[in-house]
Amino acid sequence: MFWFLFLIFFCILCFMIGWTTLGWILVIGFAVLGVFLIYAYNDGKKKEEEREEKLRLEKARKQAEKEKQEQIYNSEKEKLIEKYGEPDKTIVVEELNLSKEIIAFGKVNRIWLLGKDLPMGDIISCTFNDNQRIEKGKVSYETKTSTGNMAKRAVVGGVLLGGTGAVIGGATAKKNTVVNQENDKLIHDYTVIININSLSDPIIRIPLGKDGAKVNEIVGLMNVIINRRK
Repeated sequence: MFWFLFLIFFCILCFMIGWTTLGWILVIGFAVLGVFLIYAYNDGKKKEEEREEKLRLEKARKQAEKEKQEQIYNSEKEKLIEKYGEPDKTIVVEELNLSKEIIAFGKVNRIWLLGKDLPMGDIISCTFNDNQRIEKGKVSYETKTSTGNMAKRAVVGGVLLGGTGAVIGGATAKKNTVVNQENDKLIHDYTVIININSLSDPIIRIPLGKDGAKVNEIVGLMNVIINRRK
């Protein structure tokens, strides 16, 4: 802003002292520069508005898809409840996805198992695997200089080597490198394995990653179902 005001002042000065040609050149230059700046500003503003509109439309599209997914999910679940009654237990593996839920209907001895509508008697066994791995802790190095006897070394250096010796003596301070390592981490990767009474598809695997609580919840429910059959 300062340079712009300065150039305006310079144009006025040119007219005052008779440099009309230079003054007109500067005026025309300012006019062209002003038009360019206005165009660049409007163009940038237009592009920003277009980006905002694009983001708004994308957000609206995702919201519409989510609402549609919710409607389909609620409709399918209502049909299941109308068929078997209120569930005794529901375990959600993935939100708004009926094929990723476990729903137990104790009154009719039915279980909705990840999209499979089964009698509870078809659950044969349940276990889980933990494909765990070790994540090494981060290693960092820190170099520390021992300053306890630095003054003494500088004095000795000065006696032996003069003024320069003080620098050399001080530079010979002992340095220690400390290695810092964070603790290793145990990363769990759980998979629940359910054996059902089916020749074509006897194994259902449910990957759950680090979610040990959900592993216990599913295995506990399956064990109750198996024990009731016994």
